[in-house]
Amino acid sequence: MNTGVKRKVSILCLTGRGAELAIRLGKDMEGCRLYIPLRLKCSCSAKSVTYFKDWQETFREAFENSSQLICIMAAGIVVRSLASLIVSKHSDPAVVVMDEEGNHVISLLSGHIGGANRLAEELASKTGGRAVITTATDVANKRAVDLLAMEIDAVLDPFSSLKGINRALAEDCAVNIYSPWPLVPGIKEGFTWQEWPELGDEQASGFSQPAVIISWKQYDLRDSELIQLRPRNLVIGIGCRKDISLAALEQAINEVIHKFSLDRNCVKCLATIDLKAEEKAIKELAEKNKLPLITFSNKEIAVLDGTFEPSSWVRDKIGVGGVCEPAARLGANLGMTLVPKQKIGPVSISVAMERSWWWDWDRVKEIS
Repeated sequence: MNTGVKRKVSILCLTGRGAELAIRLGKDMEGCRLYIPLRLKCSCSAKSVTYFKDWQETFREAFENSSQLICIMAAGIVVRSLASLIVSKHSDPAVVVMDEEGNHVISLLSGHIGGANRLAEELASKTGGRAVITTATDVANKRAVDLLAMEIDAVLDPFSSLKGINRALAEDCAVNIYSPWPLVPGIKEGFTWQEWPELGDEQASGFSQPAVIISWKQYDLRDSELIQLRPRNLVIGIGCRKDISLAALEQAINEVIHKFSLDRNCVKCLATIDLKAEEKAIKELAEKNKLPLITFSNKEIAVLDGTFEPSSWVRDKIGVGGVCEPAARLGANLGMTLVPKQKIGPVSISVAMERSWWWDWDRVKEIS
C-alpha cells in the first residue's frame, strides 16, 4: 500500500547569471531549495538557499534528498556528477539541465517515471525556451506506458517488461490494451483495444501479447510481454467491535485481499464511521501502511441506507444499518462496490473502487 511521494525540487547553479535564473524560477516553486556557490552570497538574496563550497558533495546531497533536480549549467558537468550516483529508474530523481538563458531545457534523467520530461516542458514555458526531450516514445509522439501509469496513478509491474513494450510503441508495432471496464478514448489512443478475456488458471495465457493490462487484481505476468497497471483507486471500508486487535484487523483484510485477488498497491485509503476514528487498531493500521484514514458521520452513512444489506445489531448499537460498505463507497466518491461486506470474526470489510476520470461511465456495466 502506498500514498506516493511529495515533490521536492532543488535548483543548482554555478555562476552569477545562473543564480539569477535560479532565484527567478524558485519563486514560483513551492518548497523549492536553491544551491548557490558561497562566493555569490553577497550578491544573491533568496529564501530556502544553501550556499556551498564543495560542488560534488552538494550535488550528492541534492540528488539523494530531492525528487526533481534543475541544474543551470553545462550538461557535461551534470553527467560527470551523476556517474557515481545513478541507481535505478524506480528511485532516481528527475534531472533537468538548462543553460543560463533558459533557451534549452534538457530532460536528462528519469524522463517518464521521475517526471523530467514534464518538468522540462514546464520550465521551458516559464523561460520562453525549448524543451529537449529524447525519449523514443515522445519523439515518435506515442504515450509511453510508464507515463500512462503516472497519468492514472497506477503501479507498474513487472518493470522488466517496460523497455520492450515502450520500444514496440515507438516502432509502431501493435500493443494491445485490456481493462475489465470501458476506458475513455484518450487512454486507449495508440493501443489496440481488446475485450476482456475469460481467464482460467493460466491467467497470462488469456491475453494476446504484447499488451498492457489495467486492473486492480493480481496476475502472474512473469516471462511474458505483458505489463500491468494497478490503479490506486480502491478504498477499504472497516467496521469492527470495540478494542479490536491490530492482528485481527490485519488478518481480516488479508483474507479479503487473498479471496478476491486484490492488489495492496491499489488501496488509496481506509474508511470507517467517525465513532471509530480513535479505534487504536484502525489508527495503527493506517499509520503502518502509510494510508489516509477518512471517517463519515451517521448522517452521511444513513444516506446510503437501502443500498446494502443492513444489520439490526449494528443499527441498535450505532444508529445505522452498516458501516464498512457505505464507508467504502463514500470514501470512493460513491464509486462501485467491488467486495460486499465480508464478516470475519469481529471485523467487517468491504472494498469500493472510485469513479476514476479515465473510466468511461457512459458505457460501464456493473462488474461482477
